[in-house]
Amino acid sequence: MSVLEELARRGRRAAEQADAGTRSLAALHVLDTLGCVVAGASHPLAAQLARFVADTGVPGELCTPALAGRHALRTTVWAEAVLAHADEYDALHPAAAVVPAAVVVPAALAVADREGRPGRTVVDAVISGYEVVVEAGLRFGGPRLYGAAWWPTAAFGALGSAAAAAVLLDLDHEETTAALGLAAAGLGGLLSADELGAGHYLLAGRAAADGAEAAHLARAGARASRTLLDGPATAALGRSAAPASPEAEPHLNGCVFKAYPCARPLHAALDALEALSVRGLPVATARRVEILLPEALLRFVTADRTPAGPTEAAASAVFAVAAWLHGAAADVGFFRGTLPPGVPEVVLGHAPELDAHLPDRWGARVAVDLADGQRVEKEALGGGGGAARTLPGEAVTAKFLRAVGAEDGDPVWAEWIGHCLSLDTVPDIGHLRHTLCTLLRR
Repeated sequence: MSVLEELARRGRRAAEQADAGTRSLAALHVLDTLGCVVAGASHPLAAQLARFVADTGVPGELCTPALAGRHALRTTVWAEAVLAHADEYDALHPAAAVVPAAVVVPAALAVADREGRPGRTVVDAVISGYEVVVEAGLRFGGPRLYGAAWWPTAAFGALGSAAAAAVLLDLDHEETTAALGLAAAGLGGLLSADELGAGHYLLAGRAAADGAEAAHLARAGARASRTLLDGPATAALGRSAAPASPEAEPHLNGCVFKAYPCARPLHAALDALEALSVRGLPVATARRVEILLPEALLRFVTADRTPAGPTEAAASAVFAVAAWLHGAAADVGFFRGTLPPGVPEVVLGHAPELDAHLPDRWGARVAVDLADGQRVEKEALGGGGGAARTLPGEAVTAKFLRAVGAEDGDPVWAEWIGHCLSLDTVPDIGHLRHTLCTLLRR
């Protein structure tokens, strides 16, 4: 059986065997991703997308929190996927080094909206899509692909989107395999070598839109090679697929919600600062902060005090430290502004002892020079792949409320969130999405 056939079977099994806890977690991922899209809609990149769509887009029937007006399926999926990842705040699977939320959830919601599907089918689609893109990342050694300049989410994201759309379009195994083959045919996505800019984030949108399109093409009878992830992918990626991972539980359960909207290598550093503060140390009086990382992770971050824009600020250790010192480490808006005065010197360096933990853990060692001359240090290894920790459900809800600009306890938003978190019982996903758009534009 080819890798694509195995992925097609595995995605369906994950949805069929998911227990109530996994299904509730899938709904929480939908809520978190929509919050990321809403936050992304005020990112400068969103204005560029809107201008592009105004010039070249075609009218459609779907409303979206990403763009004003109504848009075609591909435009809707593309825009939501781009903006879901624009602030580096979307959920990820650390060990696979992929961000499944950005590529799977927009496709699942938009296709369900267009097809008139209920929330229960969306939950199935999300679980299936996450399973496929994460398993692909695991089997091809996602974290190690960074060293060869591939972005794993761009390489495998269309597979997750296609798997999710296949569920919503009621494709059988043969058609689902064809959809994954059509999606795999466009495998690619290079890491940026200097600045991220729009290019990096557009890759997520293309992957999500291509996957949804592949599923529709498969439904129309289009077919593709079943062995693209065998010989061809081995040649392109420089590594063959590892044996299938255990199916003890769906991969969605191994995904984490990000605590900070910044580059992953900096998450462990911020957790180390938090740990020092919890010990009662006056970290806020720091004169100098030194962040030591594994050598391979230094290519993803800078110590730039004047980044070119929000995407570069999210990769700046200076901005991340400043955000933490100002109590704004979870505020996407902080990374879109200018650096406030009084931020201490922040330098980056190499901690050789942390190299051995890669790719399983993306650690950081922080050394802080306090105002009284004392020097304090803390190491944080984080979780697999660099997510230092994951947010609990109530924190994810609070994150969503911040994104939509609502107060905790707002009855209108509380009702909508309740429906989203009970996605299995929602009769029409289109109504849920339309209500969200209406609430955002009140």
